[in-house]
Order: sequence, then C-alpha cells, then structure tokens
Amino acid sequence: MTERPSSRSVLAALAVALLGVSAGCLGAGPGASATETPTVTPTTTPNTDCPPALTVTEVPADQVDTESAVAYANLTADQQATFDRARNGTAVEGFDYAWRDIDLVEYEGRYYNTGILVC
Repeated sequence: MTERPSSRSVLAALAVALLGVSAGCLGAGPGASATETPTVTPTTTPNTDCPPALTVTEVPADQVDTESAVAYANLTADQQATFDRARNGTAVEGFDYAWRDIDLVEYEGRYYNTGILVC
C-alpha cells in the first residue's frame, strides 16, 4: 500500500514553490543579474522640480460653509499679499505654512477656496 503525503507536506511544498516564483518576479531569483539594483522611489525627498503652489478659486456662497471662512482682514499682511497674487490667477510658490489650515477665505463679500497643488 502506498502512503499519501500529509496535507501539511503538500502545503509546505506549495509554499516553497510559490516563494521561488515570487522571488523570480521580484528580481531575486536565479534569472536576476548580480549587477542589477532594484529601482527605489524616494518617499522622504520632495520633488524640487515642482514645489507646492497655492491656488485660489472663487466659489458661490451657496456652495460653501460660509461660517468656516477666514476673513481676509484676519490674514497677516504676507498672507494677504499671497492671496492677492493667487486670486489674480497666479499659482504662488513659497507661501506661508499657515495656508495648509486655511481652506476658505471671505474677501469683499465673496468666497474663495484655497488649495495647495502638489505634482
């Protein structure tokens, strides 16, 4: 009588086979070159070719929570200058960190969404 392999043995053999296939797909198997290095995408270094830019877009008052708006008069002089440049259609680089917390500005009875573009 022939003895059948246990299910554990079969599972272990299957796991070893799959590991070998996976290693080959990852470039670590027998077909991989010793001189090849994997491509690593940096996660901590920002792309200096495309710095973040602040944008400002007018939105109708009935489409926003007007109570969450920051009044233009409450912005610092630097923030007002940045807002004015961005409101005129220019994406502004090198803006104050506080803009990360300002989503909506009320200016002369109109409301403007602010956003930070990152490419």
